[in-house]
Formats: sequence, structure tokens, C-alpha cells
Amino acid sequence: MSSNKKKVALAIAAVFVVGLAARHFTQRDEVEIEARDPRQILGRVWFDHLPKNRGDDVTIAVFFGGGIGLYDKGSAWRSTIDIFDFERRKDVLDMTFLHDKKSASTKFEIKACDDKPPFDVCVTFDDAPRGPKTLYGFAYDDEMERAVPWSRDILAAEKQRAALGRSRD
Repeated sequence: MSSNKKKVALAIAAVFVVGLAARHFTQRDEVEIEARDPRQILGRVWFDHLPKNRGDDVTIAVFFGGGIGLYDKGSAWRSTIDIFDFERRKDVLDMTFLHDKKSASTKFEIKACDDKPPFDVCVTFDDAPRGPKTLYGFAYDDEMERAVPWSRDILAAEKQRAALGRSRD
């Protein structure tokens, strides 16, 4: 191969590598920007740790857009659920737990993180009302489905459980 052809091939390879790196950094930056938006707390399953299987005890929290949320502690087969009403005011949550009528208010921050791979988003509460101070999630649903194959089942079950809070007496 001639010297000029080698230079052209090297330049093409360099452009390809730089393009891949820029794409990676752009996606990471995009996750970071989206994560900082307090609305990102909504509709996401937040885990205290990555469950190994359906029998693994885990604490999850879900905050639905209609102002109803829940903490669920346990496995897919046995758990304790605490349903609450909430109002989000930017980065502050005001919650009322339906069972005991106790109220809590806490400030929270969402950010991109790599503390516990494969999670890439974290929510940290100033004063965690019923769960861990920090919970972990995924920026994209397909990431969650790869890491926790039964996550669609979790989210569907939590939506049904949250509906109980909407139809209370």
C-alpha cells in the first residue's frame, strides 16, 4: 500500500474513532442533562439494588404522573407495599401515606451516576421518608429490561397496586 493510501486509511480510521467517541460522550451528556430534570422521577422504577432473580428482596419506589406513588419492599412473590399521594414542586416531594395518613416532605436530586452498574441514574432524597436515601434507575426502558428481564411485570404490577390508591374509600 502506498504512503498516501496509508494516510487516507489512517485518517478515515481516526474520523471513525472520533465519531464513536463523540457519540458516546453525547449520549452520556444527554443522560446527564435529562437526569437533572426533576420530572425524571416520574414513571421510572427506582431500585435500592439490582435484584439477582425474582426471589431477591429489593426496595423499589415508583412515582406515577397522576400524583400517586408507592414503596414496595420484598420479592416478586412476597412484598410490603406503602401507597402514597404526592405532589411534586420542582425538586420537592410532599407525600401523604394512605395507610397511616402520615405526611412527609423531602427535597430530591436526580443525576446520572455509575455508583452501581448497570444503573445509570440516581435519585437522592434529603430525608428519605420510607426507603433508602439513594435509589437507582435506568435512563432508558430497554436498559432496565436487559438488566431486569421481569421489570415490565414489576411496572405493570405497581400500576395496578397504585390504582388501589386512586379508588380508595
